[in-house]
Amino acid sequence: MKTKLLPAFLLVSFLLTLFVSCSRDGRRHDQTVGVRPEDPEMVAAIAKARSLLPEFWRIYDHPEHGETDFCLKVKLAHKDQVEHFWVSDLERANGTVFGKINNDPEFVKTVKLGQRIQIIEADISDWLYMRDRKMHGNYTARALFKQMSPKEVETYKKMLADP
Repeated sequence: MKTKLLPAFLLVSFLLTLFVSCSRDGRRHDQTVGVRPEDPEMVAAIAKARSLLPEFWRIYDHPEHGETDFCLKVKLAHKDQVEHFWVSDLERANGTVFGKINNDPEFVKTVKLGQRIQIIEADISDWLYMRDRKMHGNYTARALFKQMSPKEVETYKKMLADP
């Protein structure tokens, strides 16, 4: 019985929250999707987001075009569970970043919605911000398009500045 459960366990042991509204109005729209840790599209999406993290911080530090709702996606682990959380209300000073968990945990129960945490840069898997009502970043969502219906993909692409 244990060997039949292993593939399912591996699938859900690495969860990514697809989209979440990081707006200050408190409304959240999130959907957790299971992804294998070695999924090549997800690995590439995380690598791209991480490579562009200096650009995110540049805009965060000096918003020039009405950018708002800055969020980071952060990998948190507890025992054998790994989950990625959107973190909002970011504060950055002296090389330290803090923010608030912006979605309910599915498996990693060491944090809760609204909890303020310190963010370790190595654990950042994605980022986003809003400009002109369009979402910038959120590269991990694009890696999940293959798991969505065409209608869902169309809806999300309309939200993205560069689908």
